[in-house]
Amino acid sequence: MLESLAFALAKTLISFMFEQHLERMESVRIQGAPGWYYQQTSDHICSSSFADGGLASINLAKQNARNEMHTKISESIQTVVYNNYRHLKDSSERKLVNAFSIDKQLPQFINSTVIYENIEHNDASQKTYVRVCITKEAFTHYQQERASLLASQITHYRSGKSFKELDNSVKSF
Repeated sequence: MLESLAFALAKTLISFMFEQHLERMESVRIQGAPGWYYQQTSDHICSSSFADGGLASINLAKQNARNEMHTKISESIQTVVYNNYRHLKDSSERKLVNAFSIDKQLPQFINSTVIYENIEHNDASQKTYVRVCITKEAFTHYQQERASLLASQITHYRSGKSFKELDNSVKSF
């Protein structure tokens, strides 16, 4: 039961990120920014950011874009949990959903998989624009891996709990 909930969480998040989110972002255009700024693609999750300054602002803009990606994914997880799983009554199901919603490995995942699609520095405005993307395949694999790990942890927890109950019942004889 809980294992299927873990996979349903991952599936719902992936669906949300690649269907609803992309629909909302298609027509964004920011005056003064490059044409690719804030644009999504069908097979990537992308985040854009900028930094003021000379060429030294490139690294800051890259970091800002990675931070923006982290925020986008974290907020999407929270939205999926709120919209689909806020009415759970079972405490073990709630614990699973809470464990899924707190992704401690997300910064490492982003840093290791992010692709710098676009970097543009404008000398006249002293701004650097950056767009980072993560492929749909990498994101899907990562979320499925997380769901699988959660399901495995649940199974191990249940088996440990069962062995304790068995020990207690044997000791009572």
